[in-house]
Parts: sequence; structure tokens; C-alpha cells
Amino acid sequence: MKLFTCKIAPNAKKINLYLREKDITVGFETIEVDLFSGEQNSPQFKAINPLGKVPVLQLEDGSAITESLSIIEYFEEIYPHHSLTGDSPEERAKIKAIERFIDMEIMGMMGIMAHHMMPLFAGRFDQSSDVIKYGRMRQAEALKQLDNFIGDRSFVYGDKLSIADITLFVTFETAHMVKAELDPKYHNILRCYDNFAQRASRG
Repeated sequence: MKLFTCKIAPNAKKINLYLREKDITVGFETIEVDLFSGEQNSPQFKAINPLGKVPVLQLEDGSAITESLSIIEYFEEIYPHHSLTGDSPEERAKIKAIERFIDMEIMGMMGIMAHHMMPLFAGRFDQSSDVIKYGRMRQAEALKQLDNFIGDRSFVYGDKLSIADITLFVTFETAHMVKAELDPKYHNILRCYDNFAQRASRG
């Protein structure tokens, strides 16, 4: 197997942190894709993932699994020990739901803002300050909801670490790129972020 990744890409970082948390070190080759040079748009890479995105897990038969959550779920099937997606159907569904909320409503809004703020995307998008304003407004509402959801817990869901914590951490590790650093008023989110920042997988 081959894992196509990029050190600067949030969803690729998510996979790398997941693998370190699970202590998965064998079974695939890691290949760095240079996003700044446009390597993701090369015919060679597009043959693997026509969407031109990382991460991508290419299997032994040449087929590929795209999207970070799908790759994580694949590895969870192979390495079920120390599950980060839940131990029951109910728990897995609820963890996936809150992880998707963080990914789409918070990280996703950062992605939209990045497309309309960063020079890297200037040639690909008709950049608009109105879209940036919309992204910040929608993200602020999601942060309120997430902070209330977490309550006084040390982890995003339940009493142990899950992929929701990894997605949360990666989101705010990259937030500076769109000037969306976490406001300290979101005490519960900040607590979960700080707890993950101290983990060995961060090394």
C-alpha cells in the first residue's frame, strides 16, 4: 500500500496523527505530495485520485481510498485494537456525527475562507470578502454549538480520545492560515485542544 500525504494539508495531518495514536507503522509506503508546486494536479497523481487531493491510500491492487475519514475507517477494520471510532454501533455513529460536524462546519469553513484569502488560490477562485465574512459567521455559530456539546468533558465525545479530538486539534493547528485562531472564550473546546496537544503522538 501507498499513502499519499502532505505535511501542510490538514486532512493529511489528521491521518498522520491517527496512525501515531494507533501506533501503526507498517504495511504501507508514505509518499509526500508537493501541493505548492502543483504535483497534485499532475497526470500521474490524477490517475490515482482524479480529484487531485490528499490524503489518498492506494491499495495493493492499484485502487484508491480517498477522504480522510474513509481511510481511517479502513485502518480501523484492519487494526481494531484501541479503537478511535467507538466500540459499539451507537458510539461509532455518534462519534462520526460530531467529527463530521467539526470537519464540515469549522474546518470546512476555514477551507472556504482559505480559497478566498490565500494568494495560493488567487488564480483558481474569484476571491470575495463577502464569502470570507460568511465563513467566519457560520464558523462562529458552530463553535458555540460545539463548546456547549463538549461541556465539562476532557474529550470531545465520551470519556476517551476519539477521531473527533484529532480533527478538532488539526483544525486549530492550521487556523492561523486564515486568521481564525481559537478564541479563549470557548473554554471547553480549548481544554480538549490542550489535552490533545500534550499527547505523545504530537512528537
